[in-house]
Amino acid sequence: MKVGDVVAYPPHGVGRVSAREKRVVLGLEQEVVVLALDDDLSVMLTLDRANEHLRPLIDEKGLRQVQETLRDDGTFSDEAWASRLKEAQEKLRSGSPLELAEIVRDGARRQLALSAAGGSKLSVSERALWVKARELLSGEIGLARGVDRAEADAWIDEQLAPLGS
Repeated sequence: MKVGDVVAYPPHGVGRVSAREKRVVLGLEQEVVVLALDDDLSVMLTLDRANEHLRPLIDEKGLRQVQETLRDDGTFSDEAWASRLKEAQEKLRSGSPLELAEIVRDGARRQLALSAAGGSKLSVSERALWVKARELLSGEIGLARGVDRAEADAWIDEQLAPLGS
């Protein structure tokens, strides 16, 4: 992991390694990685934690898999919201682009189904989870494809379009 590398950090999205330096952490001198994220947020991780939690940005093969996942029918779950919430939170924590795509796809499908059944909307907590997954996914797609977030969001919408057909 070098200064300038673009990496994904599941809890916060994608960022650039802005520094590698020695610092005293918990009374021990350790090598740390400083990650610059959106909104002027930076995170400092020990090298061990960085190696454990950071991953390379999604590649072309991964983008094709995300595209397939977003277009896939998936399985429409009728489980209670508490069960769906727990599963979605685990997927969100993983930060896997495929699991984020599943949350985005399933949230879009559920919203379409609720709207068709009488104008209902996703619950506040379900919508918040869906929005967070979409933000993380579009941020990574944007960097991977070299486009801004609006273009990445438009690309996601294009993949989801067949769901509304």
